Amino acid sequence: MDYVQIHKDAMEFSDSPRGKYIIAQALYLGIKALYQVPEPYREVSNAMDMKYLLDTLHPGMTDLFDQVQPPSPSTYESRYGNYFSH
Repeated sequence: MDYVQIHKDAMEFSDSPRGKYIIAQALYLGIKALYQVPEPYREVSNAMDMKYLLDTLHPGMTDLFDQVQPPSPSTYESRYGNYFSH
């Protein structure tokens, strides 16, 4: 496949319901990850821009993900330990 066809396929996928879901989830998880970064390294402006995109292009998805996403790693580790440290 050439670049033009790959780009066309990716654009079509991003416009599909599945593609929109994946992009919204990536924004949602990216925002959460950025807020895990300690101050002064946290890129708040990036998180705010991502939140703008999520809320504007994917309205209602934040509420959905708040209901279906597993707990954050720090919450998970406090409940179940760090699986990857073994």
